[in-house]
Amino acid sequence: MDTLEIYDIAIGIERRLSNMYHRFSTLFKENTEIQTFWIGIANHEKSHSETLTLSKGYLMWNHPSIRKRRINLIQHSDTKELETLEYVLKEYERKIRRERVSLQEALDILLKIENSELNHLYKRLINLSGFKLLPRPENSHRFIYEHMKTIKSFMDKYYRGNQPAIQVEDYADETVLSSPLSEVLQGKIVEIESEMSYGFIKGKDGERYMFLPEDISSGTWEDVKRDTPVEFSSIRLPWGPRANNIRFRK
Repeated sequence: MDTLEIYDIAIGIERRLSNMYHRFSTLFKENTEIQTFWIGIANHEKSHSETLTLSKGYLMWNHPSIRKRRINLIQHSDTKELETLEYVLKEYERKIRRERVSLQEALDILLKIENSELNHLYKRLINLSGFKLLPRPENSHRFIYEHMKTIKSFMDKYYRGNQPAIQVEDYADETVLSSPLSEVLQGKIVEIESEMSYGFIKGKDGERYMFLPEDISSGTWEDVKRDTPVEFSSIRLPWGPRANNIRFRK
């Protein structure tokens, strides 16, 4: 599977998610607040598909040879994650066609999608193309926080399932969803996105932890290098674990 095929699959998934959430807005139209929530979520996914479409075009414009031969610039793990997500989405779509889902079932689907690797892959594809999503790199993270805060507020009011215990905390001048700080963990830096000012740590537990410059407590962003061993704590966000209080090990 080459890079352009990956873009096409990701664009298709975002469009299908938007369509599914719009369908939820129709199912629950008796309640204006619930309908408005689903319309907002659907539009959020639609904006992702549009941005990925622009990014694909930007990549082809700057790298004409990519249209002439199969080029794979995507990690194998990303491909597998995308294939898994596509399979899961097909199951959700089949369920929705067969029966009328309840609000709780719809929210369960939303939580599982938001906890998938889709957001991570979306950013990787944007970065790969060199397409500038926002004027200031940190705004992309704030945008995600605002999106998740909207979901959190709605879940607090309407969700009745076995929702993970999450709370709103002030963190890095932004309100985010998190669980309490974890014990001290160890790992190494495996990915750095310099232009977007974020990176990933691979913990010894096998988990990937996103981090921002403000998560570094000992050292600076300029000290960040691949394969650097680190100690850190973690915060469990709805879209994945995030490292903080990062200290470089010698």
